Amino acid sequence: MTSSSGVRWSAAPLSRDWASPIDGSICAVMWPTLTLVGRERWFDELYVWTEGFQASTMQRARIQLAALSKGFALLERERVARVGVTLSFGTVERCLDQVTELFDANRLFAHRSCILLRGQIDRVRSRYRVRGFIDWLRTQQIPVGYRLTATRIGMEMKAIDFVAPDFAKVLAPSSSRAEYWADVALEARAAGLKLDRAIVAGIELPDQRKNAQTAGFAFGQGHAVRPPYDPPTTPGAARHDPSVDTVFSLD
Repeated sequence: MTSSSGVRWSAAPLSRDWASPIDGSICAVMWPTLTLVGRERWFDELYVWTEGFQASTMQRARIQLAALSKGFALLERERVARVGVTLSFGTVERCLDQVTELFDANRLFAHRSCILLRGQIDRVRSRYRVRGFIDWLRTQQIPVGYRLTATRIGMEMKAIDFVAPDFAKVLAPSSSRAEYWADVALEARAAGLKLDRAIVAGIELPDQRKNAQTAGFAFGQGHAVRPPYDPPTTPGAARHDPSVDTVFSLD
């Protein structure tokens, strides 16, 4: 979750029963991802979340498909140089055709996207579908990352081994002790993650940025790195899959 308010849309279009619409919101914000040394920009992440309700697996998939479509629209209209979008294992597993169709329809600039995968690998029923998608992305020269959510990196070794990520995103440790950050960096290396391709999210204070840099992490997200901004509008962008726009209007 971000501390930025972002932009919000009603979640009512996700309702299974139109007589009982969902009383909640779909929210989005853009997080610049920069080097901790030199301020070089890697990509801007379209970060989407829900408020007021817990999305089901298929509702989450529809939201992520809409976010992916928006990410391609941002590239098409030159609103960002590179964009990052998160897809869960469940979305890839259940909506593989829709996901690959979006990439195929936007092949001219899909190579400027970065995909972050997330989820619980033990719940994936068709690993070959997810594995095939990862391999396909790499043949398209699209970086594949993994977004860690567990409190300890070692708790996600199965997913890390499965994805073999080109880059990873971790949350900034709550501790301000430099030694603790060094331990996190050591655990990341032991898990096979490359710190020069690791993003520390949630860097809100100058001390956090300093600790991340000292520990050897290369990239950061957060107010102490660069404030977030609202997703730009994309008027006139091609609509390759209009069905995703019924979820919410990202324009």
